[in-house]
Amino acid sequence: MIGDGAAVAAPGPATTRRRVRRIVRKFDPWTVLKVSAVLTGLAALALVLLSVIGWAVISRLGFASAFDSAAQRVALIEPDESLFKTGGEYLRGMILLAGTWMMSATAGLTLASVLYNLLAELVGGVEFTVYEEVPVIPSGDDEEAASGVRTDL
Repeated sequence: MIGDGAAVAAPGPATTRRRVRRIVRKFDPWTVLKVSAVLTGLAALALVLLSVIGWAVISRLGFASAFDSAAQRVALIEPDESLFKTGGEYLRGMILLAGTWMMSATAGLTLASVLYNLLAELVGGVEFTVYEEVPVIPSGDDEEAASGVRTDL
């Protein structure tokens, strides 16, 4: 019968928690470069796709022409000008912006890892404390029974 509580999961091995100090002494700049290039590249792609979708929504709803007519009424632009360029010009600008951001963010993160490595040489790195779960090892004869290995052969 389902749900009668007959099938109870077996308890896991006994564990205890202990505090462990960890020290981050170095970041590999080459690895930081590769990882940050991939992650910022994905973020730049998402930015371009999101801006294209946003442009499509704005242009379909007629906000671009509404902003143009409002800007012409308050004399911000001439009657034959537009605040919003065509979709292709907008897309090129967003790709340029996203690519520039991607390269500068990747270079900045790589430079930050090099600077961290230099400072970590002076101060010894960043230390933090974590809790680690360690299995409890039975002592004496219980250890042989728990491991399933006979030692008296």
